[in-house]
Amino acid sequence: MAKKNSSAPSRKARQAQLAKKQQQQRMRYLGVGIGALVLIVVAIYFANREPAAVANFEGELAGVQIDGSPDAPIQIVEFADFGCPACRQWHNTGAKELLKAEFGDQIAFVFRHFPVITVNSPLAAQASQCAAEQDAFWAWHDHIYQNTPEAKLAKGDLQSYALEIGLDSAEFNSCLDSGRYVRYVQDDMQAARRAGARGTPSFFINDRPVSSSPSTMAEIIRTMLDG
Repeated sequence: MAKKNSSAPSRKARQAQLAKKQQQQRMRYLGVGIGALVLIVVAIYFANREPAAVANFEGELAGVQIDGSPDAPIQIVEFADFGCPACRQWHNTGAKELLKAEFGDQIAFVFRHFPVITVNSPLAAQASQCAAEQDAFWAWHDHIYQNTPEAKLAKGDLQSYALEIGLDSAEFNSCLDSGRYVRYVQDDMQAARRAGARGTPSFFINDRPVSSSPSTMAEIIRTMLDG
């Protein structure tokens, strides 16, 4: 008669081991599920988070591009991208001119960079600062939005635009090649994110986030001036 192998696990022990393994597997699945749920909740939070109620640009506006007086009581800050179709549309509908016609020297437009739309947008932002060295930032700004093919912002395109608005090409190219405005543009991008900007264009009137609608802007400006 064969002897029973005492070293082999009993049926009861095997069942216990299987149950333990299944429990561990369920716990792993539960952990993965909870982790995924947390990621989804975090993503939803950031996607629906409201912009900052009030931004704070104090100390950040020195040296930026301003159309109007730096001492104007109403400062309209725009974070924009030269490769942004919505920015192009806003400027080409005459919104800025309408506001200037009503409020005159009581308002000033401040342009800041938020180049997030195309791969060449950061270089285009740097190029605009090179144009500013020749006192031609706003000429560059208007030319890009009004007269150039949308999103054609490769280095060769930018050099062509500089010639088209009459810049000294050698000086412009040297500036662009130097990369000296890389940090400047990055600082603007960080300021945009701190302020709660979600995309371009993003507008702030006296540090308060506002709609891009000219009529809404005008209403807010009237209230601020009356107050």
